[in-house]
Amino acid sequence: MTRRTLTAGERGDRRFAILAASPAVLTIGALFLYPLLYAVMLSLYQMNDKLPGATQFVGLWNYAQIATDANFRQALVRTLVFSIFTVLGGVALAVGIARLLQHPFRGRNLARVLLLVPWAVPPVVNGIMWKLIFDGTYGVANSALAGLGLIGRPIQWLADPELIMGVLILSEVWKLTPFLALMTIASMQAIPSNIYRAAAIDGAGSWAQFWKVTLPNLRGTLMFLLIVQSMWSIKVFDTIYVLTGGSGGPAEATTTVNFLAYLTTFSYLDRGYGAAMSITIMGIVIATTIFWILLLGRRKEKST
Repeated sequence: MTRRTLTAGERGDRRFAILAASPAVLTIGALFLYPLLYAVMLSLYQMNDKLPGATQFVGLWNYAQIATDANFRQALVRTLVFSIFTVLGGVALAVGIARLLQHPFRGRNLARVLLLVPWAVPPVVNGIMWKLIFDGTYGVANSALAGLGLIGRPIQWLADPELIMGVLILSEVWKLTPFLALMTIASMQAIPSNIYRAAAIDGAGSWAQFWKVTLPNLRGTLMFLLIVQSMWSIKVFDTIYVLTGGSGGPAEATTTVNFLAYLTTFSYLDRGYGAAMSITIMGIVIATTIFWILLLGRRKEKST
């Protein structure tokens, strides 16, 4: 097939479009591609600022170290535990809240507005708030539990390795669930009402309509929410830093892979190994995204 020759005006429009898009492309390249390529380059070097002059090219040695690093494996397990609760639990809670707010009741609009409050709180402020709530000396949590007679002495929530992860999970779910719920509400409102009427005529009750009508129509939204929430969970940093004072928690109880990469780079000053961790984390994020796309991105086959 012969390609149509562009007119002078069309060629001019194309050149103008390229020229107009160039600043955005260059900005994206400067803010994304350059740091990424620089991190990849760093990951191929042994570069520890505590050992000046010892910088040398080591190829994939840093990545081989990650594969045998017990600290990284432990941080990966903590990240997995944190992600299971914040991703699956957060999305399930968001769907429940959205379903509740779909039903008309007095004050529903006010409830939807108030739902935005946790999402609007900056991450650092969120961390400070929960740190004050669960402070072992004057925290509201201990005061409330003592007032109910459930505890006899203050609980050191943030100093106990078995409890601080729960505080971290609670703080992140509280902050991120509203966004997930609002996205779910918007998707539920887009489902045609005649589908529900047809299901009701067929004898489907409220729960049957939810499982057979609502959830299948939320497949695309749930895929997006699971991907976004997984990304946020893997790269969580602000709340951990504030809750633990930058230490990663007692006995490294809240040191996730992203926080371990931060400690390696900026506390231990091992920039090469820290960069290799960062690239590995990016690979984990990409793999997680592909997993959710393969799991939920396919069209549901019609049963015959």
